[in-house]
Amino acid sequence: MNARARIAIAGGGPSGLMIGRLLAQDGHEVEILEAGDGIGGLCRSRTVEGHAFDLAGGHIMYTRDRRVADFWTELFADDPCVVTERRAAILHARDHWVAYPFENALGELPLEHNLECTEGEIRAHLRRAHEPPPRDFDAWIEWKMGPGIARHFMRPYNRKIWKADLAQVSTEWIADRVPDAPLADILRASLGETTAGYVHQSTFRYPRHGGFAAIHERIAAPIADRIRLHRRVERIERARDGGWLVDGVRCDHVVSTVPLHALPALMPDLPADVAGAARALRYRGVAGYLFGVALRDVRPLSWVYLPHPWQGPANRITYLSNYSPDNAPSGRGSILAEVTYVPGDEPDVSPAGQRALARALADAGILHLEDVTVMDAALNPVSYILYDLDFEAKRNAVLSHLDALDGFHALGRFGRYEYHNSDQCLAQALDLHARLAPLLARGGGPAAGPASRPGGPP
Repeated sequence: MNARARIAIAGGGPSGLMIGRLLAQDGHEVEILEAGDGIGGLCRSRTVEGHAFDLAGGHIMYTRDRRVADFWTELFADDPCVVTERRAAILHARDHWVAYPFENALGELPLEHNLECTEGEIRAHLRRAHEPPPRDFDAWIEWKMGPGIARHFMRPYNRKIWKADLAQVSTEWIADRVPDAPLADILRASLGETTAGYVHQSTFRYPRHGGFAAIHERIAAPIADRIRLHRRVERIERARDGGWLVDGVRCDHVVSTVPLHALPALMPDLPADVAGAARALRYRGVAGYLFGVALRDVRPLSWVYLPHPWQGPANRITYLSNYSPDNAPSGRGSILAEVTYVPGDEPDVSPAGQRALARALADAGILHLEDVTVMDAALNPVSYILYDLDFEAKRNAVLSHLDALDGFHALGRFGRYEYHNSDQCLAQALDLHARLAPLLARGGGPAAGPASRPGGPP
């Protein structure tokens, strides 16, 4: 390498840590600026009386990217992860559980619900031959799956998740997020043969020790001296020499994992239309609740969807103690519940709120109150991207400007407002590194041209 670049990375989540590690390995001067008191972003964990608690809900390690899979294997070479067969279910009615995906398990429904869903799916299949897909998610659900599946699962579950009018939600996020079962599989399921869905998630990995946070802690280990906690970035602007100033400190490149909606407050030189589009991007938070329980409350499942209002505010629970024997003390289990929320309308995560959610889960038949010995909860204010109808136009307006800035690189789930799981965040960091490495080797200064852009050609 001919030059050593100085690179500021705003944010110590998976994306920021991964690109920081890769650039530091190349010999560059890297500094990761994290506003919080710990690294990991949405992948943080803590231990509560021997129970691992993944603060932003149940995470798993699965990927279609061979680079990421190999990286994980190398990262945990000294302590291989636990490999688990995915077993997901839906609580359809009191004491009536069906497999997930819903449309792959119609034969497990009460007969009248099975017939309603199957007929609706067949009619929807015929309808799709001559009707284009609707633009809004509410209409898309019925167009794709029919009124039965819409009524019994898709609409109530997605209302719980998005806390929004589904007619105001676009369909741009659906690819790879909503299972697409062939009609033949659905018909076989209706006749009693539960069929597979989401086969790429049929097995997954999870760290044996330390909760999901063990991943980013291992990523960060070689660059621990480059990480600055309690260091919120306040201002990002151009330097006179063409580089960048981050809170007045000159650097050659900036990698920003800061949520796009927050950038206008940091970048005063953003054009008014770009800043307006960024501020208009919408998102949802998630509250994570941990319950340490008796083993009788732990079903042989990975996670369970709770679509209906009578099941309480949680949309999903994870049997986290099934992911690793180290996730709970011997003879005990753990349940992790997720509640999404609109910013400004946060659920109660105090001990009183924890007890209230435990009661709701007990009323739904998930656990026994007398078995709960440990409780904890955490708010994660920026967790899910809300794909409203003009989302793509807003996002493109922001990224088209940012990606044209030499030496500025937007990265990560909210840094680019892309609905990425943690494996995709790591893959995106690998892609950015592949674009930056040869460029930095030639000089270290601001990049010239699209080769430095995460969304640009290599």
